[in-house]
Amino acid sequence: MAAVKQPTEKLVTMVFLKPHGRYARHDRAGFPADKAKQLEERKIALPSDKAKAIAATKAAGEDKPPKGTEGADKV
Repeated sequence: MAAVKQPTEKLVTMVFLKPHGRYARHDRAGFPADKAKQLEERKIALPSDKAKAIAATKAAGEDKPPKGTEGADKV
């Protein structure tokens, strides 16, 4: 009789924000949900879908004021 594999726990893909253990910044790795939650709470890594959303926001320039208006009066 053939061995039947048990379904494994679903892994969450995380993107590291800073070095941690053997992982460097921007590395990706899969973790069980409980470990992924710990990494996110400790601000070590983010789930890849959240990291993609943040990267898209930064690329669009929504978080920066227009260039040359740093000292301008806000009316």
